[in-house]
Amino acid sequence: MENNEKESFEEQRSKTDKSLEDERHKTDSYLDLKSKKIEEDSDEKTRLSRLTADKNLETKRAEADASKTEQRANLTRVQTSQVDDKNLVHERARSDKAQDVAREEEDRIRTTERVQKRLIAEALLENERKDTDSNLLDERVLTDEVSEKDSDLLLEEKSSHDLTKTALVTRDQFLAVVSHDLRNPIAAISMGAGLMRRSLSKDEVDKESLLRNVGIIERSAANMDRMISDLLDVERMANGKLILKLQRSDICALLRECQDLFASVVLSKSFSMTIQPCPEPLFTDIDHDRILQVLSNLIGNALKFTPNGGTIKLSAHKQESEVVVSVTDNGSGIPKDKMAKIFEKFSQLKTTDRRGLGLGLFISKWIVEAHNGQISVTSDVGKGSVFSFTLPITP
Repeated sequence: MENNEKESFEEQRSKTDKSLEDERHKTDSYLDLKSKKIEEDSDEKTRLSRLTADKNLETKRAEADASKTEQRANLTRVQTSQVDDKNLVHERARSDKAQDVAREEEDRIRTTERVQKRLIAEALLENERKDTDSNLLDERVLTDEVSEKDSDLLLEEKSSHDLTKTALVTRDQFLAVVSHDLRNPIAAISMGAGLMRRSLSKDEVDKESLLRNVGIIERSAANMDRMISDLLDVERMANGKLILKLQRSDICALLRECQDLFASVVLSKSFSMTIQPCPEPLFTDIDHDRILQVLSNLIGNALKFTPNGGTIKLSAHKQESEVVVSVTDNGSGIPKDKMAKIFEKFSQLKTTDRRGLGLGLFISKWIVEAHNGQISVTSDVGKGSVFSFTLPITP
């Protein structure tokens, strides 16, 4: 494409140069023709003027000669000589005057010729200058277009390079985070399996120890499954393959389902999880499993950052044409400098309980926005946080 544009540009420039050259030749030919015609007209006028002057002079001389002859017949020799001298002087004066008149006429004709030549040349040069300016303007416009296209191609290439570079950095970051965070549950599974092997090799099996190690393996496997699911979701999102399956659901019923889902975890840590009563059913078209995934991520984060004995409150209420769903805790809260980044990929607050990839809130944000909603957070350090998201109400 770029080569074709350059060839087109060179072809246009060649055409412009040829057009300018042809125009100059045409102007020169026309100027030569006009100049020759003016010179011929001037020569003819000069010739006719000279013929007229010569004829007049000849007539005057003939008259003078006749006058001399008549005077000589009536005068003496001395008188005749004097008259001849006087007539000669008079004749020379008239001849000089006639010659001066002829020269003035010739000068006037030559001056007129020069003026006409100059006017024609200026007119032709003005037209040629206009044509040249027009051709140069066209060439400049084409040059600017080619330059602009080249700049766009360079910008597009730079943008593509930046995207490729970003993708490589993201891939490296992906591999680093995944390899680090998957190592922990794998190590836990390996350690639990080793302890079980030792326990089973003894004559007496410690059932309590065996069950504890089985629990470690189960939790680690569940943690790995959640990480892998998150990675697969991010990959589907990046390729536009995370499809929502919408169905009409009652958000209040979904909150009760979440409460039942986390009941055993809440009980084991002496948490209190309550649901603010809904005055009426709040129906909306959602992907049930994906919104349940969002709520599970928000409740899981609340459990992670709230000490034992803390309180988690679920609520949903109608606000104009939307449902606002909130998960409130009284945990440690989020510093202001961290709040802007918690929805980014691989973002995690520093905690000793690192069990994920930092993709939960990133995926939750994508799911909510895919439902034409918005997700946000408000928090006070030491007092707790409120995560909220909106969903359009179904009439």
